Amino acid sequence: MTAEFETFARTATDFTPHAYQSALAAEGLPTLLEAPTGAGKTVAAVLPWLYRRLVAAPGATPRRLVLVLPRHSLADQAAGRIGEWLERLDLAGEVGLHLIAGAAAQEGAWRRHPERTAVLVGTHDMLLSRALMRGYADARTMAPVSYALLHTDAQWVFDEAHLLGPGLSTGIRLQRLRDESGTAAATRTMWMSSVRGPAGLGGRTVRAPDTTGTLRRIGRLDVPPGRYVAALAEAVTAAHVPGTRTVVVLNSPERARAVHAGLAARGCEALLLHPHFRAADLHRVLAAAEGAHGLVLVATPALEAGLDLSSRTLVTELAPWASLVQRAGRCNRHGEHPDGGDLLWCTPPEGGDAGTARWLTAHEGRAVTPGDLLAARVDAPPVPPGPGCEDVLALFDTPVLDTPADGTARVDHWICDPSQVGSLPGLAAWRAWEGGAPGEDEPDPAGAELCPVPLGDLRQLPAGRAWLRDTLDRTWRPVRPEDLRPGVRLLLDARTGGYLPDRGWTPASPAPVACEAAAPARPAYGCTAWIGLDQHLQETAQEAQSLLAALPALPADLREAVVQAARFHDLGKCHDAFQEKLRAGRTDPPDGLLAKSRNGADPLPPHRSARPHLRHELVSALLLRQGGHRPLVTYLAAAHHGHVRLTVRPWGDEAPLLLGVADGDRTPPIRLSTGEHFPARTLHTAGFPAAWTELALSLRDDPGLGPFRLAFLETLVRVADWRASARHDGPLTPAGPPAPSPAG
Repeated sequence: MTAEFETFARTATDFTPHAYQSALAAEGLPTLLEAPTGAGKTVAAVLPWLYRRLVAAPGATPRRLVLVLPRHSLADQAAGRIGEWLERLDLAGEVGLHLIAGAAAQEGAWRRHPERTAVLVGTHDMLLSRALMRGYADARTMAPVSYALLHTDAQWVFDEAHLLGPGLSTGIRLQRLRDESGTAAATRTMWMSSVRGPAGLGGRTVRAPDTTGTLRRIGRLDVPPGRYVAALAEAVTAAHVPGTRTVVVLNSPERARAVHAGLAARGCEALLLHPHFRAADLHRVLAAAEGAHGLVLVATPALEAGLDLSSRTLVTELAPWASLVQRAGRCNRHGEHPDGGDLLWCTPPEGGDAGTARWLTAHEGRAVTPGDLLAARVDAPPVPPGPGCEDVLALFDTPVLDTPADGTARVDHWICDPSQVGSLPGLAAWRAWEGGAPGEDEPDPAGAELCPVPLGDLRQLPAGRAWLRDTLDRTWRPVRPEDLRPGVRLLLDARTGGYLPDRGWTPASPAPVACEAAAPARPAYGCTAWIGLDQHLQETAQEAQSLLAALPALPADLREAVVQAARFHDLGKCHDAFQEKLRAGRTDPPDGLLAKSRNGADPLPPHRSARPHLRHELVSALLLRQGGHRPLVTYLAAAHHGHVRLTVRPWGDEAPLLLGVADGDRTPPIRLSTGEHFPARTLHTAGFPAAWTELALSLRDDPGLGPFRLAFLETLVRVADWRASARHDGPLTPAGPPAPSPAG
């Protein structure tokens, strides 16, 4: 196997793998990998797993690799490198690659192919929040699908465990809960660290040798606090060696911007690198940083993980030991300076980690290797405990509208230190409006125009600068303080500034922002035929069977429940209000119960439904529950849009209706081609919310199911529904003039 993997790895990277990487391909990923900086941890995380998944041990290797970088990292370069490896291995069409970080955190295509081998690369705030079913920048109704696939058939790899803050404890707790509660397919975790790894993980530990032996000479810069920024810019200018790259790592974006400006004022060629850029500008800065020498790169802690950059001279502010070691790994990273690089440190005005300062002071003037840094014993600060079992279970519900009663809607304190919550990002786009506010037809921000912006900075914007689409009525309104949660999508007034292409988010800049083009309107695409209810139900059941056949075997009773729920999921579309909506404004609907309308590119005339908030899946739940069907089947059918899960509440001010359903509504009889018959029924919503919550909780807490299996079964029904609908989707054409009547 070693020779085969060596060929596999050389094809991907042009380099012969290290012995420890080949051992991982032969034996599988361990629980803990300790490897010096520059020892190839990203290769070790990806290629051994990929080789085992596709070649050596497919059935024993999880099909999704979840590569997690610290939240302040730039994951783009790591994802780009993995994409190059897949291209060189001719696997780009077989293995999905998905970036879940920054503006790309909205990307959700990976959820549509649970049977496909895939690599997910993202930051720990985006990925752990999804594993807690409160995904930042993830639609609340899609949260159960993200949750299910991250807890099923997945190999998690956390890079630089000690940089994760509370996320370290959260990741450990989630793996233990998976082991205790059970999952539909094995899910594992590997922790990687360039310092001594976390204690108490259990499992197998692999320690990679220092194969580089690259040298960094340690020196201290005395920078007076009273004129810190100016003095640091002077010291960097003096330390920079012409013709080489110097990297400066500052602990905050504000100080990075200030030092960058100070260097520019001294005529020093400098780049600024941090996570708060629009995608195209970030890629330009990364390309310039990778390709250019003879300049100074001023960066935030974004440089600590995920970037393969090296420098002759590295200047860093005092930081916790794990951060300091990662920054040191960007000095003479590849041994390109045989005499060694210079690792210079200074104490910022607010002070810093005392243990790190003692070690650096003790090694003043000495040249150290990555192995020396890995072996050093510097105490790490205590990590807050992660969520308990009850906390994770409480997060299983996904109310579409948060209320104070939810209590557990926020997971920020399990993602990062409370003092750093303000640095978690929202997503902002800049637009200009003639009337000073977005109109009703203003499209949602997406894609290239979005920029991650710290929530703390957004909270300081004057009123009226930021706008958001309201969840209830879908209109644009000014942002309120309670709206500012991680991943929120906003529009900012371009006339008031706040962004520069070469500096990214710059809140003090008054210059009007050049607007990126909004995402182009999608070509008219939708259902191209009238689809009867029975046809759609049978096609969804067929898709569920195909999906189950492509995935690890489930117990027979669970497979049967998934197929049956797929066959019953849209029964509620028989409701008169839903049938009226399907036919409204159309001139040629067929007789019988429908599941989907035939659409055209021409807009339909306005139609105001008598039941604007009707959720047909609630009607399905009422029909199945009142008909005495199996609770698991009833739940899976009801949950297939993410609205009806543990709790059911009226939408807005619709009471006494419940999600558009009135107590006493009647449904017509339904007869399916498979022989099942559902007689006409009177629907009873009185008392339903409490009874439904009791039913759903009994399934979540069933030892044979548990939260992870239950969410996975939900996902199978939802994906089957998506695929059945996609059978009839296609480009829509305008109706045009009516066809002429035949002659005679």
